[in-house]
Amino acid sequence: MTLAGFAFEALVCILLAMAVVMCWRVDRRLRALRNGQDGLVGTISALNDAVERARATLGALDRASRDGGESLRQETERAQKLADELRFLSGEADMSAQRLAHRPRREAPRAEDRADDEDPETARSRRRLNALKALR
Repeated sequence: MTLAGFAFEALVCILLAMAVVMCWRVDRRLRALRNGQDGLVGTISALNDAVERARATLGALDRASRDGGESLRQETERAQKLADELRFLSGEADMSAQRLAHRPRREAPRAEDRADDEDPETARSRRRLNALKALR
């Protein structure tokens, strides 16, 4: 065997050893990639679960907002009725106060005379007040 043949075979052995090392490193990286894919599958599964929980939560939130909106609408209507009644009573009180301020002073009538002396405006106010009380 000549020196050139020996050098050539040594070079082939060195190249084969380097190929074995490279194959080993590639195998290690492929295993890591496969393990990473398993982790990725778990992550995607957890993400899908979180999306489903978010959908369910949004549905519950939508139902709660509808129920709350209906309750708020009812309360608003009730408050509007009370405000109208208060506005009416306040107007009646203002009119009564103006009538009393412009009425000449006289002696207080007795209880039995009071019903006969009552002016039509006061009687109408009293009837309105009684009608409001009856509506409640």
